[in-house]
Amino acid sequence: MFSTLISLGIIVLQILTIVFVILWFKKHKFLNKIYSYSHLVLPIIFIGSALGSLIFEFVYGFEPCLLCWYQRISIFGIAILSLTGDIRKNSFLQNQVILFSIIGIAVALVHNYIDIFPSGLDICGAGPSCLKRYVYEFGYITIPMMSLTVLVSGLVISLFAKNQLKKSTF
Repeated sequence: MFSTLISLGIIVLQILTIVFVILWFKKHKFLNKIYSYSHLVLPIIFIGSALGSLIFEFVYGFEPCLLCWYQRISIFGIAILSLTGDIRKNSFLQNQVILFSIIGIAVALVHNYIDIFPSGLDICGAGPSCLKRYVYEFGYITIPMMSLTVLVSGLVISLFAKNQLKKSTF
């Protein structure tokens, strides 16, 4: 039940991220409203994601593989960073979130590739296997897909905030 609810939340986040990008390209007026709440959206997404990963591990016993740990480092790092400042006003914070997001996305893409095309390549070594699927909802939502979605949304929000900060300083 928990994984289904989390998966539904991930699908909503995917849809909202796509809608946000479309609105951004169309330069819609509604973006100003979204921007005014971006300092709250980022921590909600990443703290929720960090709590979800901890619940999966400590409540349901889903042992993270090495690639999951690298993605977690990015997500936990952004969760902590999002509490340290206002993303709308701090270009250094924006750059840090962008860097963490890109690194996490790169690892998540590799992890998703291994998950979608299991060739027996288990790059995680002696620990828990990267090939083990704990969650598989709606035909495509897995833990690596959840991570990828969260990190992409963080990257989009940070890039948007950085763009808005540039506009307001000129």
